[in-house]
Amino acid sequence: MLNNGSSKPLYIQLKQIIADDIKKGVYSPSVKLPTENELCETYNVSRITVRKAILDLVEEGWLVRQQGKGTFVKSPKLKRELIAVNGYSEFMESTGKKPKHQILSHEIIEAPKSIAQKLRVASESPVLELKRILFHDDQPLSFEIAHYPLSLFPDIGKHIKGGVSMHDILKQHYQVVPTHNTKLLNVVYAKQEESRYLACDIGDALFEIDKTAFMSKDQPIYSSLFLMHTDRVTFTINSPYA
Repeated sequence: MLNNGSSKPLYIQLKQIIADDIKKGVYSPSVKLPTENELCETYNVSRITVRKAILDLVEEGWLVRQQGKGTFVKSPKLKRELIAVNGYSEFMESTGKKPKHQILSHEIIEAPKSIAQKLRVASESPVLELKRILFHDDQPLSFEIAHYPLSLFPDIGKHIKGGVSMHDILKQHYQVVPTHNTKLLNVVYAKQEESRYLACDIGDALFEIDKTAFMSKDQPIYSSLFLMHTDRVTFTINSPYA
């Protein structure tokens, strides 16, 4: 319990207790912290004291707040090879994690000029647009908008189901395997849509990855735009040269 007779402020004492519990594994990565009311009752302190302790722990990187959901223990940053060819599902399985994604929508649209150029198809050609959220430890990792040309993948929409890898769909139904890709990396700032899907604040810094995947002979097979919170991933580049 907290010591009211100590010269150390109560919020500092509470902050240290929560940090120590995280270190001991009482609160594991991605676990939701008790609510402010519950912490007030447990430690017999005011909401102001609890809120100050929580805010400090958020600023110091121990905790992360998710809009409308609560406060969670922050997971270690996920390391991702920037130039890797493998998709999300293959990558998560390589880390020992189970892939999890939420499909927001998939529909046939006429390719905008920018997408048509990436896929090397005529402008307004039919493409499948797929929007989904990709997770890591039940925390939103990435918001993705991807496009697949129907000229290469007719009826691809009927194969899209929750939990099914897009790379598996391409391989099993169309005998297509990505061999390489190009990526453009930028930093942008979360707007209302991104903040909702990534459970972050409007204005938070996000990595924006504009990717085009190819098969042999430099044939584009899909393009995708990923938005990822900068606090949740670190990109690495492994060069074959010394």
